[in-house]
Amino acid sequence: MFTPTNKKRLALGLVAATVLGSALTAGGSAHADPKQLTAASGVGSDTIQDVMNALSGNSNGINYTPVQSSSASGSRQIISWDAVPPAGVTDTCITPKVGGPSFTRPNGSGKGKIALSRAVDGTKWGTAACGGLKDVSGLIDYSRSSSGPASGDTGTDLTYIPMGRDGVSFAYYRAAGSPVTSLTTAQLNTLYTGASGSALSVGGVRIIACGIQTGSGTKGFWQGAIGGVSDTQEGIATTECNGLISNSLGGRAEENDGTALKARGDATTAGTEVIIGFSAAAFTAKSNGLATPTPPATVGMGAIDALGSPVTGSAPNVTPSASYYASATYGRNVYNIFPTAVIASAFGNSDLKSLFVGSTSAVCSASTTIQSFGFLPLGANCGTTTTTGSFIAGNS
Repeated sequence: MFTPTNKKRLALGLVAATVLGSALTAGGSAHADPKQLTAASGVGSDTIQDVMNALSGNSNGINYTPVQSSSASGSRQIISWDAVPPAGVTDTCITPKVGGPSFTRPNGSGKGKIALSRAVDGTKWGTAACGGLKDVSGLIDYSRSSSGPASGDTGTDLTYIPMGRDGVSFAYYRAAGSPVTSLTTAQLNTLYTGASGSALSVGGVRIIACGIQTGSGTKGFWQGAIGGVSDTQEGIATTECNGLISNSLGGRAEENDGTALKARGDATTAGTEVIIGFSAAAFTAKSNGLATPTPPATVGMGAIDALGSPVTGSAPNVTPSASYYASATYGRNVYNIFPTAVIASAFGNSDLKSLFVGSTSAVCSASTTIQSFGFLPLGANCGTTTTTGSFIAGNS
């Protein structure tokens, strides 16, 4: 027998069931797995890892609204693996996707391109540190890069999608005495093409050049900008500085690390100045507390020719110089790279296209976040798919 109270309870139950049914119809299964399990996974460049972490939802302990593809394409999100283990993490191996193997973390633009190439062509990637070569097919969706295709590369295997504009100059440090803060392209070329142990004297200050880790896109860009310095020339010219520190990189420094530059300056002869190629965007973000490591106050960004310095102001209010970034020599676009067959196909993969392709894509629309990390917006050129290159050879 139904009492008025029982009838009321039944009616409420029917309403609740109707609402729940509608919610399931609109939003899918009530038992959906976390969105991050289906996120597009990226590796590679140190220069843009922090901004990509922010677009994934968190960078340097600061929460951001994660970008996602259109609701029609599943509201897919992204994740981004750092070039080197973040603070507190000692494992150099990563496991980007549930059920897949762990493999060596690609450090830098070059390694990211190689790993992505192996994820596409089905050959293997890895080092002994993470169990040797692994099949990474389908485990890497995109790679971050601070450089475009190599000069003369006319391939179409990979598509480089620009997301922002950066500038590159030299970072400097001198432990004792005032540093030289301005150099010409000719002087920089001399520094990076000199014999082993050579140095440049400017105003009575002895200056030596330091080498960036070999997988870095910034390294290759910097060598090209200062006059087409070859890897062999750079390797010889940076011998003295690289020999000041012993590490797994052969004494070379992880890119965009002001503390690493200071350590080398402190280890050399008193009064000698050390310099290294450095991303202005990375210097800006790290100086302003959005990324780590924070450059020591005694490490600065140098001026080149009539361009001046790529940044103005002091921490925590460093800002980029638009005129420097616009330079055809020292300014550069930064990219997220995809297999061309995936991102430029006429049909399918609408989630990745919604995230990365076009000036109104989710990534390009996050211009406020991108600019906060020291990059300048590209406007209508953001998200274009006209820049392509070949797969990169190698397995580690």
